[in-house]
Amino acid sequence: MSPAKFDPSASPAISAIVRTAVIVATLAFFAGALMNAALGQRDIAVVLALAAPLGISAWGFVRAGHNEAALGLLCIVLLTVITLILVLNPLGVHDMAVTAYAGVVCFGAMLFSRRAFFALAGLAIFAATTAFIYDLGGYSRSVVATYSSWPQYFDFLLIVVAFGLLGRTVAEKLYGSLGDAHVAAGSDVVTGLANRSGFMDAATQRLRAAQGRGESGILVVADLDGFRRLNLVVGLEAADGVLREGAERLRTECSGDLVGRIGDDEYAVLRLGMHESHAAEFARVVHKALTFEIRGVSVSNATGYARFPRDASVIESLLMTAQSGVAYAQDHGSDRVSGPADRI
Repeated sequence: MSPAKFDPSASPAISAIVRTAVIVATLAFFAGALMNAALGQRDIAVVLALAAPLGISAWGFVRAGHNEAALGLLCIVLLTVITLILVLNPLGVHDMAVTAYAGVVCFGAMLFSRRAFFALAGLAIFAATTAFIYDLGGYSRSVVATYSSWPQYFDFLLIVVAFGLLGRTVAEKLYGSLGDAHVAAGSDVVTGLANRSGFMDAATQRLRAAQGRGESGILVVADLDGFRRLNLVVGLEAADGVLREGAERLRTECSGDLVGRIGDDEYAVLRLGMHESHAAEFARVVHKALTFEIRGVSVSNATGYARFPRDASVIESLLMTAQSGVAYAQDHGSDRVSGPADRI
C-alpha cells in the first residue's frame, strides 16, 4: 500500500464549492429536461434526465472527501451533455458551444489540480471537435445546413484557450493549483505532514466515510518526551531534524494512514478498517516507530489511543480520549502506551 497523502481538496471550503456545483448542475439538468420535454425536444429531454442521476452520484464522492473526483465526474457529465445537445439540436453546433465548453474549462481552471485541468481541457476540445465534425459532415440533427463552419470552430478554440489560460493564470497567482493554498494552511512546514487543522479536517472526512461503510478504526497520539528541553540542548535546527525523522518513520510504518503533527511535539495517526481489538498493538507500533536515536540524541514518547466508534464517533472526542491516554502513560512510567481499557 502506498503512503497516504494529505488531501487538501478535502477542505471545508472546497467541499462547499463542490456541493454547490453538484446541486446547481443537478437542478439545471432537471429543469432542462422539463423545459425541453415541454418544447417537444424529447431526445434532449432524455439526455438531461439521464444526466441528473449522474450529477447526484457526484455527491457520494463529496461525502467521502474526494472533491476532485466529484468535480471530475461532474465536468465529464457536463461535457457529454453539451456535446449530445449540440448534435441533437436543430440549430446544430452554434454559439452555445463556445459559451458552454468555455464555461466548463474555466470552472476547471479555477479549481482542478494542474494535471486534472489539462486532462479536462483536452477532453473538452476533443468533445467539441467531435461535435463540429459530426455537424459539418451532415450527421447531426441540424436543419441549418450552413450554420457551422471551420472558422467558427477556430473561433471556439481561440475562446476556450483564452478562457482556460485566463482562469488558470488567475487561479495559480491567487492560490496555486487545487489545494496549494490549503496545503499551506493545512500542512506542517517542518515535517510535511498535515498540521492540526489539516489533520482534523481530513480525519472528519475519513471518519464520516468510514461510518457510512460500517468500518471501525483507531486513533493514536504520541507525545515526544522532553522536546522543549531538547530544543535548548541541541538547538532548533537539530530539533527540527528530530521531528522530520519521526515524521519519516511514521510515513514508513503507517503507510496508507492519515498522519499529522498536531502539536509542537505531538503526532497523531488515524487508521481505519482495523478492528478495535488491535488498538493496543497498533499503538505500540507507533510508539516503537517514534523511539529512536539520531545524532546521539535518544528520542522516546508516551502514546495513547482511542477506538472508533467504540470510544467516540467524531475526531474531537477521539482526540481527547487518546490524549488522556498520553497523560496516563506519562504518569505511569513503566508502560508508555495507554488506552481507555487501561484506565478502567
